[in-house]
Amino acid sequence: MRFKKSMAAMATLLPLATVAADKQRPNILFFEVDDLMYRFMGQMGRGFAITPNIDKLAKNGIYFAGAVCQGAMCGPSRNSLITGLYPHNIGFYRNGQMKDLQKGIWSLPAALHRSGYATAWVGKCHVHPPRESRKEPVSNALRNNMGFDYAVASLGRAMLAGRVRKGVNMDGDVYIEHLKKVGMLETYTKDCKNHSAVTSLPEKDYLDGFYTATANQWIAGHNKDKPFFLWLNLSCPHGPHDVPQKYHDMYKDKEIPPPLTSKFDGDIAEGLLKDNREARPNKIPETRRGFAAATTFVDCMLGQVIDELKKNGEFDNTVIVFFSDHGVFMGNHGRFHKGTVFNEIDNPSLIIHYPAKFRKGVIDKHPVELLSLLKTAMDIAGASPADKQVPFGESMMPLLTGRGSYKTRYAFTEIEGFQSCFDGRYRYIAGGSEPILYDLKSDPGESKNIAAEHPEVVAVMKRTTQQWLKDSGPVLAAGALRKPGNIEKWKHPRQNK
Repeated sequence: MRFKKSMAAMATLLPLATVAADKQRPNILFFEVDDLMYRFMGQMGRGFAITPNIDKLAKNGIYFAGAVCQGAMCGPSRNSLITGLYPHNIGFYRNGQMKDLQKGIWSLPAALHRSGYATAWVGKCHVHPPRESRKEPVSNALRNNMGFDYAVASLGRAMLAGRVRKGVNMDGDVYIEHLKKVGMLETYTKDCKNHSAVTSLPEKDYLDGFYTATANQWIAGHNKDKPFFLWLNLSCPHGPHDVPQKYHDMYKDKEIPPPLTSKFDGDIAEGLLKDNREARPNKIPETRRGFAAATTFVDCMLGQVIDELKKNGEFDNTVIVFFSDHGVFMGNHGRFHKGTVFNEIDNPSLIIHYPAKFRKGVIDKHPVELLSLLKTAMDIAGASPADKQVPFGESMMPLLTGRGSYKTRYAFTEIEGFQSCFDGRYRYIAGGSEPILYDLKSDPGESKNIAAEHPEVVAVMKRTTQQWLKDSGPVLAAGALRKPGNIEKWKHPRQNK
């Protein structure tokens, strides 16, 4: 762990109890983006993209270089995070394997609501809230069954564009209704059908621009007598990388470094490759350039939200948690896409910013799970003991404040049939016929499997992974909760001790 902070500044840190006891409890902003691979950030990554707002947030906050997401696709990651459960607890390892969560399930926004927070969701929604019927809008279900006071939810750009191209009736969708209102639906429909590489929409009417403006309107209008929890979900930098032209123009003459490695070392189990695809070499530079442009667009949206917080006098008292649901292959190992358990996918670009009470710097020796954001949020909110009964994860407050002990030594990601165990240096992958072990300290690109050279490390991490699965059960088969009646029979796991 390394921190760039003077001893005088360190003395201003407040213990956990004081944070919770403040007369004005801090707001909590989850700024979640889709697919952001950590190397595409500026200072905290490898400088691939122009990200001044993300860089400043990281410089004045804490960047968790060893953060690990629990699901390797949008749906598994997001439903895991909102409930405090691992994907194997709900049999949700890849998109499409689950319909709805069980009614009454523990959720972060509901717990924060009970703790006195105003709660809001804005943006792309891969969360599956319980619904009274399949016709119920997801925004209503988020309000009625997940603890949000306010919800404006639509799809990601790829899914929405696909439905528009197929002629699916999208009347009632909040974004489609917005486009009708501003007279831009025809323009958007034409872009979708033409597979336009660059949007023809004004930035404020592009999907993530609409989400950002909606979130800012909510910030400006919320009741300041209550602290707020806002979960803003952007669809970028997930493809298609059709952000406004000015963002692409920033990269016309900018060199984007190539992937760290072009292939895997040895044979890789088919199950680790089925949800990603081989990249055509001639497409890699173009795709990486588009991804960088979309990342800069995300950075601009973050800047707009920060400006709104400052305008409303909320910035200094808002804990900003910036993260992605997971990463993505951008030509690494000669692959595109995600759905696997290698470092490019597992690392979710996590930054926590609250300089009034938290430290600054980089934490690179402690692995942390995204699930741990839930207990951390409960501590920030000063929640009751009953509401702190998050199923899994460990509060990161000791890492944020420098007080107390953070005990987690391993972090886990999973897909169907495979698990990744990370200890801050070594990544162990279980599930194939042969173990995989990488040393990320000397081999950040995971180019050489060293399992045969380090059987003692493999043995420890194998036992650790098996114990984790046992302690964090039940382990459900993929799609188990899609079967009629199974969701009603499902039992919530006990809190992990």
